[in-house]
Amino acid sequence: MVKLVGILKWVLLLGYFPVMLAFVSVSHQSVVCSDVNVIVKDSAQARFVNAEDVRKSILNAYPSLLGKTVSQLNFNEMEAFVNKHSAIRSTQVYNSGSGVLNVMITQHEPILRVFAAEGTFYLDETGRQVPVSSNFSAHVLVASGTVPKDRSDLVKVARKLARDPFWTAQMEQIYIRRNNEYILVPRVGDHLILLGQPEDVEKKLRNLKVLYTSGLDPKEWNEYQVINLKYKNQVICSRKRSL
Repeated sequence: MVKLVGILKWVLLLGYFPVMLAFVSVSHQSVVCSDVNVIVKDSAQARFVNAEDVRKSILNAYPSLLGKTVSQLNFNEMEAFVNKHSAIRSTQVYNSGSGVLNVMITQHEPILRVFAAEGTFYLDETGRQVPVSSNFSAHVLVASGTVPKDRSDLVKVARKLARDPFWTAQMEQIYIRRNNEYILVPRVGDHLILLGQPEDVEKKLRNLKVLYTSGLDPKEWNEYQVINLKYKNQVICSRKRSL
């Protein structure tokens, strides 16, 4: 008898779960979209995207969104629509289960602000151009001078500087000459750093870091006018001329 009762319990349980899953599935399909909640994940680091502005643009593009059932919504299409914003790197749209549509946004992270003939803009690690915002100014390296149309070398140099906390703290600007030679402008000291052509940049920066950390005393940085890294395996320091 006890064995029979145990078997009946298992039969009831096995029958219960499919019914409940079917009920949940039907309930999910009938959930009505009641609101749109936009979350900008990295808003503490960058504020190129305003959550409320994105919410309004979604509701304008999909005027009948609120009141529709979740099963009628095309999440992929909505993600593609939001991703048209030039400052947005990726978007994930999902339903919370309560009818609130969540839109999770990740912004492009700028590593460089460029002042070029055609205007000013940011570049991220991939070289993607991000427009400036009237609401936010990113504290990143600045590039100016004769900025070429092909910015691949510029992005490579900026990326090496941005990925190293030492250079992030030390370097302020990249200036590009007409002959495509790069000059680095540090935050500390009155000297300029002649990087030369954007070749062997990693080795040049390694030599420069040794000079900064093991060669020059911080008190001496203002005594030099130029630190030249243009020549292979050489670091040439030129002192300021006395009056």
